Amino acid sequence: MNNLPNDQLNNIYDDEIDLSELFNVLWDKIFYLGAITSIFSLISIIYALMLPNIYQSKATLMAVEQSSGMSGMVGRYSGMASLAGISLDSKSGSKDQEAIARIKSFEFFSNNLLPNMKLENLMAVKKWNQASNTLTYYAGDFNSESRQWLRKAKPPRSNIPTSQEAYEEFVEIMSVNKDKKTNLVTLMVEHKSPFIAQQWVEIMINQIDQVMRDQDRQTATKSIEYLNSLAPTVINEDIKKALSALQQEQMKRLMMVEANDNYVFKVLDSPIAAELKSKPRRSLIVIWGTILGMVLSALGVLVFNYTRKSSDH
Repeated sequence: MNNLPNDQLNNIYDDEIDLSELFNVLWDKIFYLGAITSIFSLISIIYALMLPNIYQSKATLMAVEQSSGMSGMVGRYSGMASLAGISLDSKSGSKDQEAIARIKSFEFFSNNLLPNMKLENLMAVKKWNQASNTLTYYAGDFNSESRQWLRKAKPPRSNIPTSQEAYEEFVEIMSVNKDKKTNLVTLMVEHKSPFIAQQWVEIMINQIDQVMRDQDRQTATKSIEYLNSLAPTVINEDIKKALSALQQEQMKRLMMVEANDNYVFKVLDSPIAAELKSKPRRSLIVIWGTILGMVLSALGVLVFNYTRKSSDH
């Protein structure tokens, strides 16, 4: 075993951290630590109290299964229909995946949601008054009396928020997810007003149903018109039977579009105006703010102490 010189041994001992020494250093500055921690705690309390309450409204939806009759019809007549130049889609089932994708899209927001909501309620709300059920807007952004936008925005933004800017804001407070196990869809909106959150979820449900309904109505109508125009030109009896069957199926499809109250989603749990906030969790903000103050003040004391000792040597 090699024997180290005394100078090296002294340096090693000097570099070791003595826990008791650390404790004594911190104890000597206990009032300083307490003061800094109290300041951080007070700041976190003020910050937590300044944050507005955020309320969450959500709906649980189940996809409405589409008729499988069209799938069977396609299987029987697709070969003969192709002879007449008709391309048939053999896919059937629910339309929930398409509906979810549409709900998340900018096109759906700009065409179907934005016209049915007040832009200032999305972009300029400061807080919600529970007693009067009224909204307060940021004075520098929107004047609620004149209904005019006052904000000063730098290009490419404009004083009045554009649909793209509004969409960026909306996707931050909206979510739509499908549970892989249950196949149930959850649609959620967060807002400073629980009533607006509820209203926007209801608008989304109604609008996606209407969009999908209109799309299928248009498709079925065009299909019927095309089959009607094609029927007189077909000579083959088997193809005539296929066209007739397809016409009947499209008529059924059109009937389902018009007759069903719930076309894409069946609402299992309707959105409500929540009585309790979903965030912020003010107690956690205060706790973490206090811990941060303790850690930073302790580090400051130790760094100052050992820096001073090093300069003395």
